Amino acid sequence: MRLFSLKWKSAAIFVVLVTLPTLIVGNFVLSEYDRILSRQFADSMDKNLNTVEMNLSEKIKTVEDISDYMIYKDIFRDFMTMPEQASMPEQIRAAKKEIEAFVTFQLMSKKDIKSISIRGFNGNRYDLGEPVTGEEGRWIRQANESEGFPVWSDAYPIVSGWSGDKRVLSMFRVINSLDDLVTPVGMVTIRLDEADIANLLHAAVPAELGAAFMLRKDGSVLLDKDNGRVGFPYPEQRLIQELAVYKNVPFRYESSGTTYLVFARQMKVTGWSVVAMVPEKNIVSQTRPLKATLSTLVIVMLILGLLALVGFDWAIIRPILELRKETHRLKKGDFSAKVEVRSRDEIGELGRQFNHMVQTIKELIDNKYKLEIRQRESELKILQQQMDPHFLYNTLDMIRWTARLEKAMETSRLIELLSRFFRTGLDRHSMWTSLEQELEFVQSYLDLQHKRLGAKLKFAIYTEAGLEQVVVLKKIVQPLVENSIKHGFHPRHGSSIYVRCFRQEQDLIVEVIDSGSGIEPELTKRLMRMFGTGKATEELLGHALCNIHERLSILYGPNYGVELPEHEGSGAFVRLKMPLTFRLQTGETKAS
Repeated sequence: MRLFSLKWKSAAIFVVLVTLPTLIVGNFVLSEYDRILSRQFADSMDKNLNTVEMNLSEKIKTVEDISDYMIYKDIFRDFMTMPEQASMPEQIRAAKKEIEAFVTFQLMSKKDIKSISIRGFNGNRYDLGEPVTGEEGRWIRQANESEGFPVWSDAYPIVSGWSGDKRVLSMFRVINSLDDLVTPVGMVTIRLDEADIANLLHAAVPAELGAAFMLRKDGSVLLDKDNGRVGFPYPEQRLIQELAVYKNVPFRYESSGTTYLVFARQMKVTGWSVVAMVPEKNIVSQTRPLKATLSTLVIVMLILGLLALVGFDWAIIRPILELRKETHRLKKGDFSAKVEVRSRDEIGELGRQFNHMVQTIKELIDNKYKLEIRQRESELKILQQQMDPHFLYNTLDMIRWTARLEKAMETSRLIELLSRFFRTGLDRHSMWTSLEQELEFVQSYLDLQHKRLGAKLKFAIYTEAGLEQVVVLKKIVQPLVENSIKHGFHPRHGSSIYVRCFRQEQDLIVEVIDSGSGIEPELTKRLMRMFGTGKATEELLGHALCNIHERLSILYGPNYGVELPEHEGSGAFVRLKMPLTFRLQTGETKAS
């Protein structure tokens, strides 16, 4: 990862921490949902079939209970055994009336019973409910052979006098005499509408979901939507075998390339099996809408994650890469490097700080360069047309002692002043000096000029006590005094020069005032405006004043340097302003 860029790392992190987890979690959720839905479907189907089995068992039990009631009720046996004679019509009508009341109650309370037929072997017959006709001989023969046990038919077609063609599921039962249990006296037939039973199966297993049918114990079809199968063995015997193995447990069954989930419930009353077969693809199709929703959700999450990555790249990665690019430019010395700040957040603040840092470094380098140049210019000015300093010092010292030997004391003193002046001016070991030494340098210069110009030149130097060891730049006061003599001295009237040094809060103020011709007010205002913008030129100020102002402003900042304050009277008034800094015993400086 160390070899990749920040953009590739972000993309890798997005893929590893967002894309892959989203896909893995999405697939897990979908598969888990499939499993849960399949289990819930199986449980639901199992419960539905259990409900169907209970309802069918209840219907079968109800029908058989009705037949049991007829067996033990005298009125039914009397009707079946009563001779069909004209001399007994009243008894027959009374028996029919009581039978009709019972059967009508059953038909009205149990909507799935369509008709009940009571037939006595003596010739009496009574049909209640829908009048039906159909082929029932097969089931009648089986009932006669069953010796009083109920015989249930398969679903078979009949014709109803009320509703036309329909299919029914009927119970046939022979009623034996109570006096002789092996002697049959009649038969009862109770018919159930196949549609009602089919509706129960359809409620458990809708036709669009799968198929449901009923099988007898021997595997023959009792009821099926395909009427051609009814009454015949189920065509796939392997399913019958697996039903015997799994019994009431759901299992998978494959037929003709289709996998089914098979559910079965065996009825305890009759031993019939209610079977439901649902293709697995239909179960899966139930989950398709939710799967589509979940898939859409996963895609939306990935899109949102991608948008988040793009936003992260635009808001964070791109500014950082731009900052890196500009840092390389700065590293190569290109101080035009600048970061475009697009926001006010931490990244934007970092860009602003970088731009400020570049500007500060550039200013520091420029200031140091300018300061060194001005310092060299100041030294070169003094060094111009000068000989080797040691040769000059030694020569002046020799001349001074010669003058003393010749008793020319004034000449000796002037040579000593000149030697001290040159020694201070040509000392290049440091750009700093104390205020005391700087004023001694000025004093030497003024003494020499006073000897040259005579009494026409007057001067005075005032220093506030305690400022002797204040650290100042070398040769910043003497050029001002020199300018006063050079530009302000009147050969006929002479002039006065005053140097004042005092403390002003945390600053050192040095003022040089002369009584010469001074500076024009308009020129003074123009000069001060140029001082404020840093565009003062030597043509306007002279080399010395420009040099001093630049050295002070570069070193201490724009608030320090040369000032030209207004004052009463004629003459020039120049003020130097610099921080008040003292020299420590170790040679270091310390701000006051």
